[in-house]
Amino acid sequence: MSLKYLKIMEEIKLGLATGSLIAGGKLPSVRRLSQHFSCSKNTVIKAYSELEKEHLIYSVPKSGYYVVAEFQHRTNENEVIDFLSAGPDKNVMPYLEFQHCINQAIEHYKEELFTYSDQQGSYSLRVQLVKHLQNLQVFTQAERLVVVSGSQQALHLLVSMPFPNGKNNILIEQPTYFGFIESLTLHQATAFGIELSMKGIDLDRLEYIFRNNDIKFFYIIPRFHNPLGHCYTNFEKKKIVELAEKYDVYIVEDDFLGDLDPDAKSDPLFSFNPSGRVIYIKSFSKIFLPGLRIAAVVLPSLMNSNFLRYKFSSDFNSSALSQGALEIYLKSGMFTSHLKKIKEVYHTKMQTLVEACDSLLPAHTHFSKPTSGFYLSISLPEHVTAKQIVHMLNEQHIYVDDAS
Repeated sequence: MSLKYLKIMEEIKLGLATGSLIAGGKLPSVRRLSQHFSCSKNTVIKAYSELEKEHLIYSVPKSGYYVVAEFQHRTNENEVIDFLSAGPDKNVMPYLEFQHCINQAIEHYKEELFTYSDQQGSYSLRVQLVKHLQNLQVFTQAERLVVVSGSQQALHLLVSMPFPNGKNNILIEQPTYFGFIESLTLHQATAFGIELSMKGIDLDRLEYIFRNNDIKFFYIIPRFHNPLGHCYTNFEKKKIVELAEKYDVYIVEDDFLGDLDPDAKSDPLFSFNPSGRVIYIKSFSKIFLPGLRIAAVVLPSLMNSNFLRYKFSSDFNSSALSQGALEIYLKSGMFTSHLKKIKEVYHTKMQTLVEACDSLLPAHTHFSKPTSGFYLSISLPEHVTAKQIVHMLNEQHIYVDDAS
């Protein structure tokens, strides 16, 4: 392929910078550009593909290519760089595709939208979710899966409800997801912590805590940890499950970024104990649309009815419209296509970040090196505090999190 695609890219970027191509506007068709530049259609497709990777344009199946809605030529020296908000890249959110699914859901489920639906979640959606989870090595049945209004609701309910082991205390990684800490605080739950570093957790220490502290469940984020970016090895995950089985402890596995894992051999904890020791939570907020507020929870069979009882006191059932639209999106194969795109996007972003840390940070600085996800952590020298760094960066309009 010739380098003519670079010329096409340059012309489109010039149009964006000068304003001749407007935000949300449709770009010329592949055929039209190939005629204009006297090149093959593959050359134009290559140019558009590269511009998509730079988040300047996006494609809509059977429609064409469009300028991203929030494109701005960046000239503001005081532009804010926000590393605090761990939301998905707005430029890869499938707004138009999902809008079609919402419209279809309104037409297909119009009678159900204004009545109470299945408290456990639409059965047809649960069937589609079961099929999707198989790609993550989570093999279960629709009867064991509950649709909830986001992973935060699932965590909130699990903290509040009794467990079959009759225990009361909860174990968390330190640090961990702040939203879960909020749930613990609101419920005044007794929590123990185990230090998580770039090397993982101390498994001997974990066994000691399991053995001596009446642990109800261990909340763990095994892949692309929030906020450290750490990933557990399969050996560690298997050992954690074995210890949980030995000491009658449940595991709540938050696998919210598992879809982004490029390692096909990396398995969830659930795969090491599918019979009922691991409660698996799969959210769609970070990889899809945050406002969808839909997540899936796979529970041990003996916990289903009690979980649904507590969910009834929360919201009875999750949005029928969101469920219907997600079912259509999954069933059509559009979600698979979306995943393929975002896996490449976030893998590339993380590679860029790791390479920047390698080249720009002082020698002997320790930092995590995840292969994807949203999070990377940097360990500071003893004479430098995180608060100092946060303050210095804030003054330059760069916002980061202090995970100390």
